[in-house]
Amino acid sequence: MKRAASMDTIPFTVDSALLQELGERLVGKPYIALAELVKNSYDADGTKVEIDFDPKNDKIIISDNGHGMNFKEFTDFWMRIGSTHKGKKKISKKFKRKMTGSKGVGRLAVQLLANELELITVSDNDSTKKLRSTVNWSEAVDAGDLTNATAYYEIINNEENKQGTTIILTKLKQEWDSESVQGLAKEIWWLQPPFRSLDISENELGKIFYIDFKSQEKAFERIFNRQINAIVNIWYAKIVGKNIYGNVTITLEFKDEKPINDNFYIENCSLTNGNFEIRIYYLSGRQEHGIKVSEARDYFDDFGGVHVYDGGFHLPYYGSPRNDWLQVEYDHSHRLSISPFLPEKYRINRGLQFLPTLSKIFGVVNVDTSSEDDLNILITRDRLQESEAYDNLVFMVRWALDFYAYQEKLRNIRIKESQTKIRSPKYTTFEEVLEEYRDAIPEKKFNKLRDDIQKASDVIKSEAEIVAERVGLIGSLATAGMSSLAVHHETKLQIKSLEDVIIELSEIELNVEEKNKRRIRSLKNKISNLIEKINNLRSLFAYFGDTENIQTRERFVARSVLEDIKKQVAVLAKNVTISLEKVEYALLPEASLIEWNAIFQNVLVNAFNAMIDSKIKKIEVSLLVEEKNRQLLIQDTGVGVKLNEAEELFEPFVRKSKISPDRQALGYGGMGLGLTIVRLVANQLGCNVSFIKPAKGFKTAFSLTWSERK
Repeated sequence: MKRAASMDTIPFTVDSALLQELGERLVGKPYIALAELVKNSYDADGTKVEIDFDPKNDKIIISDNGHGMNFKEFTDFWMRIGSTHKGKKKISKKFKRKMTGSKGVGRLAVQLLANELELITVSDNDSTKKLRSTVNWSEAVDAGDLTNATAYYEIINNEENKQGTTIILTKLKQEWDSESVQGLAKEIWWLQPPFRSLDISENELGKIFYIDFKSQEKAFERIFNRQINAIVNIWYAKIVGKNIYGNVTITLEFKDEKPINDNFYIENCSLTNGNFEIRIYYLSGRQEHGIKVSEARDYFDDFGGVHVYDGGFHLPYYGSPRNDWLQVEYDHSHRLSISPFLPEKYRINRGLQFLPTLSKIFGVVNVDTSSEDDLNILITRDRLQESEAYDNLVFMVRWALDFYAYQEKLRNIRIKESQTKIRSPKYTTFEEVLEEYRDAIPEKKFNKLRDDIQKASDVIKSEAEIVAERVGLIGSLATAGMSSLAVHHETKLQIKSLEDVIIELSEIELNVEEKNKRRIRSLKNKISNLIEKINNLRSLFAYFGDTENIQTRERFVARSVLEDIKKQVAVLAKNVTISLEKVEYALLPEASLIEWNAIFQNVLVNAFNAMIDSKIKKIEVSLLVEEKNRQLLIQDTGVGVKLNEAEELFEPFVRKSKISPDRQALGYGGMGLGLTIVRLVANQLGCNVSFIKPAKGFKTAFSLTWSERK
């Protein structure tokens, strides 16, 4: 578009009503708006935020001990709508926390809460000065032009000499009830770690964020605190142990079951004291108190593990996922079967099948090195010195964890036995039965019948040999799969290390010349891209990371399972569009997520390979419901399947489509066993699989059908 040289210019103006639109319409609920202010305190590297919640007297106060703001930061960030500084920084300046917000409009959400706001802030750069600002939202909205909307401020001396920010909300606009207070706690519970100590090391401060909620309405305090601490109370099993000169008592309790007590003796024990409590969590299905499983898993990744306290002082080394001091992750990823810690009576086959990973446990071990002769802290003050007493400590805690795994294994065996109908075995052969009636059958007919039975027996034996051969092959592949799981766990630890490298580079970046800053940013971007690629590949094994996905058998919602698997295979999908819009609400037959993973991943990857040279790369999944019958169709625009040869594709090592060398090198081509596994698993679930005539616009249609029973 050409512009005439004589044309005049006119600036855009923004109606101040946009303040109201952004503040009220963007957030929607008052407890979300209040949660945004608490998150601001977290992003400001606060270690404590106080919420003085007094709606009865028309006031809410939020105060923190974060880094505060100087006048420039106040004008550039607080007063600038849509500021993207959080999105650019991504981590906080002191503790390197991941920023919780990035849109720059969270502060405007307070309009939803109150008509008037007072902000008092003291910067850590100059704690002698205090900036005080007030905003009357009614006046700001009525200003007409957004550029005319103002906030009043003054800078005064700070006699208290304390840094941080306080926000006072008055003339409240919303009614608060128990449900709203609980909603607030649900929004911010994950900011606060499960353990706290008055004596915290400098390295640990970045994880500590304590929320102190006070209210004139004591019922509100009880509701808030119950919800904010709910994560530590939804445990599945709990182990409590105590050591006195090598005599260790253990109490294992499964939720709502009678405790199991045991004890053991550590020979030649150099550890005189020590006690611990470990809580184990079952992160699958609906959780109590409305806690989302995805949020709980992220939370456990940050704070899970078994932590060690020395006289109340938290030793930072213990509890970090990278420092597997109990060798739990190592043994879990290597599928250790029998515990080397437990006595012979507790050593059963696959007894460690239920050994929990660090991301499913919270544990605290208490010791007191001041009363121990052989247990000392390293000069770095972050861990214990290796010694015989330290080995005793490891032995004691691992004994308890392995004991839990053993008891969980026994419970699992009992459950399976209770669900199994026992029938008396019959070992009589066809020939033996026929021989009993020899005298009653004419000899000619008898010989003919015997020959026919012999032929049938030969066919059955051949089929059995084929099945045995396939099972043996699948067993070999399963062994390779176990190795891949070890890689899955190991890459998780390596990703943590790479993220630490990014944080270290960010710290270095602050003190180098601009030329080197650009190089450091480039390195950080490359590492971030590498992390993203590794995470994408790890997603293919997402279901294998949790024991629950293997053991839990439920009737899952078809749409939810398919959406999960769609995300898992995204790294292989490239430019393929996968549509799930036609998947109606319906339940899949009872199975584990691993079994559905085996079926759907194989079918989708086959479809990806079939569409390598297709101009339109599309997969459509639909689920048809007709009375008791269900049909799940996966159709694609690939090379197609000859229906008269389709049954052969379910045989081992049969592959009709050609895979490019590049994809074969990546291992995407497979061995021709994918559909064999699909049918084998589907048959076990009571489903039939086949290829049928595709709908218009598609070349291949894979059909999975089953019938609902009354």
